Amino acid sequence: MQVGTPRPTTVTVLVVLAFILGILSIIIGVAGAALGALVGPYSDLAETILVTLGIVLLVLGILYISYAVGFLSGRTWSWTIGIIVAVFGIVSDLALIGLASTAPRSPDEAVNAVIGGVGFSATINTVTIILNLVTIYALTRPRVKRFFGKGPRPQT
Repeated sequence: MQVGTPRPTTVTVLVVLAFILGILSIIIGVAGAALGALVGPYSDLAETILVTLGIVLLVLGILYISYAVGFLSGRTWSWTIGIIVAVFGIVSDLALIGLASTAPRSPDEAVNAVIGGVGFSATINTVTIILNLVTIYALTRPRVKRFFGKGPRPQT
C-alpha cells in the first residue's frame, strides 16, 4: 500500500465478503467433518468424503479471514492469497458440481445422501463461483492493484 493511499470502497466490500465467506466456510467445514464422523459407522466412503470436504472448507475459511485482515491494511501478500483462494474456489466448486452430476447411484444409502447433498449444493456452488469471479475482477482493477502495491503508480 502506498503511504496515504486511501482504501478503495471495493476493497472494503471485499473485506466484508471475505469475513462472511470465511465464517460460513469454517462453520460448514466443522459441520461436514462432524457429520462425516456420525455416518462413519454406516459408510467409510461417505465418512471420507465428508471429513475431507470439511477439512478443505475449514482451511479455506481460515484463508478467507487471513486475507480479509491483510486487505484492511493493503498487504501485498493478501492480494496474492485473495487471487489464489478465488481461483481454487472456482476450481473446487466446478469439481463439486461435476462430482454431483456424474456420480453413479450407490447401493449404500449413506453415500447417496452425501452425493445428493453435494448435488443440492450446486446452486450454492454456482453463487460462490460468481462471487469468486467478482473477487478476481475487483482485485485486478487498476486502483485496487495500486492500493496493494501491485500496479503502476499514478502519474502526477
